[in-house]
Amino acid sequence: MNSIGKILVVFVTASSLGFLAFVVALRNGGPDWVGEMRSPELQKEFVFTTEQGEKVMYSAKHRRTETDVAPKTPVLAEVILKSRKRQEEDANKKLQELSPQVQPLQERLALIKKLIPEDEAGVQARIKKYEEQYEKLVSQLKEVGNQFSAKTLETQDVMRLAQDRREEAYRLANQLELLRNDKFAAQQQQKVLEDELTRLAENRQRLERRQKQLKKQLGDNYSN
Repeated sequence: MNSIGKILVVFVTASSLGFLAFVVALRNGGPDWVGEMRSPELQKEFVFTTEQGEKVMYSAKHRRTETDVAPKTPVLAEVILKSRKRQEEDANKKLQELSPQVQPLQERLALIKKLIPEDEAGVQARIKKYEEQYEKLVSQLKEVGNQFSAKTLETQDVMRLAQDRREEAYRLANQLELLRNDKFAAQQQQKVLEDELTRLAENRQRLERRQKQLKKQLGDNYSN
């Protein structure tokens, strides 16, 4: 936290020295005000406006709050100096806001540093515990991996057996299909034979009826 205070002091000092340098340069021959207006540090915080006319007018607004920093004026140096002054005032205000926070933060940092040894011991104990748990998990993982390998081999055996069973099923299915075809052919042949027997039976009956008719017509001459 001491570093924050030091950084703020250095920042405010640098801003003050920069403002002083501009004033000295103005008295000794004048700086490049246009180049200064375009400097990144001013462009980051301010918006500069240039209005053309009989007299070129310059003005500046704060970029974040959009408040006027320098009203319209034909003197660019005045706008730049007011912008620098506003920059310095903002830095001083920020320093005043942060300065009261430094002491509580320093006290808190001291308390944290005081607790570091105890926290370190707790952290080391937790690390050791986690390492033990890690080793236990690694051992369990290896055991599960071995079981998985064994199950994989068993699964491969089962898959090979299932493949053999499928092939046997396909073979039996083909045989069954052949038997069904043979049965169908036999049934068709049986139907043909039955039809032939029916036809022969009908012929026999027809011959018997004819025989009876002839026998009846010829009488005793039938035998001759």
